[in-house]
Amino acid sequence: MEFLFADWLGTPAWFWLSFITLVIALTAFDLGILNKENKEMGIGESLKLSALYIGI
Repeated sequence: MEFLFADWLGTPAWFWLSFITLVIALTAFDLGILNKENKEMGIGESLKLSALYIGI
């Protein structure tokens, strides 16, 4: 488990693994739950989702 605390690009490996896990989870949530039906997204909904992802 020592590799989790080794620096890679100046940042610990555990941080990179957490970041990649978060990106994959958010992508699965967005594509699998939020956008199930094939519909055109309006400006309001687009701005809300953008604010959500920027906030995260």
